[in-house]
Amino acid sequence: MHALSKISHIVASLLAALLGGSALGAAPALSADRAPMAAPAGFAVVPPPPGSFIVLSYHEVRDEVRDYPDPYAVDSGALVAQFAWLRGNGYTPVSLQAIIDARNGGKALPPKAVLLTFDDGYLSFYTRVYPLLRGFGYPALLAVVGKWIDEPPQADQLYGEKATVGSAAFPTWAQLREMAGSGLVEMASHSYDLHRGILANPQGNVEPAATARLYDAASATYEDDTQWRARVRADMERNSALIERHTGQRPRAMVWPYGSYNDELVRIAGELGMPVDITLNDGLNTPQVPLSAMRRLLVIHNPPLANFTGEVIGPLVRPPVRVVEVGLDQVYDADPARQEQKLSALLDRVLALGVTHVFLHPFSDGGEGAALQAYFPTQSMAMRADLFNRVAWQLSTRADVKVCAAIPPSVLRLPPAVGGAILEDLARGANFEGLYFMATGASEAADSTAMVTASARLAQAARKWRAPLLLARGIVASDVSAQAIASISAGADWVVLQSRGVAPIIALAGGDAAAQVGQPRLVVLLDGAAGPAPQRAGAELAERMRGLQRAGALNFGFREDDFMRDQPPLAQVAPALSVRDTTFR
Repeated sequence: MHALSKISHIVASLLAALLGGSALGAAPALSADRAPMAAPAGFAVVPPPPGSFIVLSYHEVRDEVRDYPDPYAVDSGALVAQFAWLRGNGYTPVSLQAIIDARNGGKALPPKAVLLTFDDGYLSFYTRVYPLLRGFGYPALLAVVGKWIDEPPQADQLYGEKATVGSAAFPTWAQLREMAGSGLVEMASHSYDLHRGILANPQGNVEPAATARLYDAASATYEDDTQWRARVRADMERNSALIERHTGQRPRAMVWPYGSYNDELVRIAGELGMPVDITLNDGLNTPQVPLSAMRRLLVIHNPPLANFTGEVIGPLVRPPVRVVEVGLDQVYDADPARQEQKLSALLDRVLALGVTHVFLHPFSDGGEGAALQAYFPTQSMAMRADLFNRVAWQLSTRADVKVCAAIPPSVLRLPPAVGGAILEDLARGANFEGLYFMATGASEAADSTAMVTASARLAQAARKWRAPLLLARGIVASDVSAQAIASISAGADWVVLQSRGVAPIIALAGGDAAAQVGQPRLVVLLDGAAGPAPQRAGAELAERMRGLQRAGALNFGFREDDFMRDQPPLAQVAPALSVRDTTFR
C-alpha cells in the first residue's frame, strides 16, 4: 500500500472514533457543554449575507509545537479537531473555483463556506495535511515559495520568522505534482523570493521585500518605481512559470508574503494571470469584498479549540481602540545616537501606555509660521530627516501597535496633484497601517463635503503603494451633531472626535461598543497637554477617560503626548488608558 494511502486509512479510522460514526460521515454538533455561547443581552448576532465565506490561514503543521520556535505552527491533533468541528457545525470547505464561480453568477456558495489555505509550502502539508484533506474530502489552497523548493540549501538557513529550517522541510516538485493532480489541492503563488526582508532605510530596518523599496547604503538612494516594478514582476512571473512547469497548474491566486501588498502589486499580479489576491486582512469575505483583496483569519499560537471556534464564529463585540498621538519633532535629533535614545524612550512609553494605535506625525510642525517639512523622502517639499519609516516600523514591531500617519489640514488644502504626490511618496517609502486626517476646526461640520472628498482622494493615492489603509477622519467634538458625524464618516473606518471634555460626546460615542462590525468606529481623542500643573492635568485626563468607559465609550486616547518630559504623567494616565486593563485582551 502507498505510504499516503496507509496514512489516509489511519486517519479514516481515527475520524470514525472521533466523530462517533462512519469514518467520513457527518460529525455530531457540539455537545451541550461545548455549545457556542448565546449573545449577551443587547447584542444581536447578525448572520452574514448570502455568498459570504471565511478563509483560514494555516502554515506549518507538526506533531509537537510546544518546543518549536514558530508561532504559526499548529499541532496536527489540533488540526484534526478543528476540521472535525467545522464539519460538525455546518461549515463547508470549498475550493477556490467554487468561490470564483459563485462570484461570476454560477452556483451559489453554501452557508458557512470556508476556504482552507496553507502558506509557505512545507513538507508537513504533504505528510500531515494532505492525508487529512483526503480523509475529510476537503479542498485546500497551497501557497508555494518557489525558491525554497527549487533551490534547496545544503545546510540550514534562515526562513522568515524561524531560527533555521533545513532543506528537508519542503516537499519535492514530484510531491507537489501528485497533490495538484488529486483534485483537492490547488497551487497558489507565494512569490519566488519575496518571502524575506530587504534593507528599507538608512537606519538598517529590514522590511517585506514585496512592498519595501530597496535602500542602497553605498549611494544613499532608494530603488525607484521602474526598478521596483521590474524586480517584483520578474519574481512573480518566475514563480508562476515554475509552478506551471512542475505541476501543470498555473497559479491564479497570489498570496502576499507577510500580508504586505499594494494596489500596484495587485495590478501586476492580475496581468500575470492571478486575479485573486489573498491577504492577511482580518475578517469575513462578504460579496462586497473583492477577490483581489481576500480576507483571512490567521490561525496562530496553536489555539485551543474554544479560541479557534470563537475566531471562526466571529466576535460579538469589537475589541476597544486605544490611541496616543505623537509628533516626530520630539524624536528627531541631529545627533543619530541621541535620536535613537529618544526613539527608545518613545517605544518604552508606548509599551507602558498599553495602546493599540499610534497617530504618528510624518511632518515637522516647525513652529509658528514655519514651512511644513517632511520626515520622509519626497520631491514635493523639503525633507527634515528620513525618519518616519524607521519610527513607524519600530513601533509596529517592537511595541506591537498599529501606526496611522497623522495628516495635517494644510496637506488637504494643497492642490490635488501636489497633495497626491506627497501621499504617494509617504506610502512608497514607509510601512504603516492607516491615515488619520486631523480635524481642521470647529466649523468643519459645515465643510465636511470638502474634507471627505479631499481625504478620499489622498487615501486612494497612498493605496497605490500601501494597502489596505485604515481611513480615519477627525472632527472637533464641540457642538457637533450626529448628522455631522454621519456626513464626515462616508467611506471612513473611523471618525475621531477631538475634544477637551467628556460630557458633550458621551451620547455620540457611548453606543459604539454595540455597533455592528463594518460600521465606522467613533474614537474620542482628548487633549493631553499638561500645562503648568502636569500632575493635576494628568489626573483630570485619567478621570475623563474613566468617565468615557463608564458611559460605554471604549475607543479613546489623547493627543500632544510629551514622552520626553513624561507629560501627561505615565503613572496617572496608563491605568485609565491601557487596553491590557480590560477583558478584551
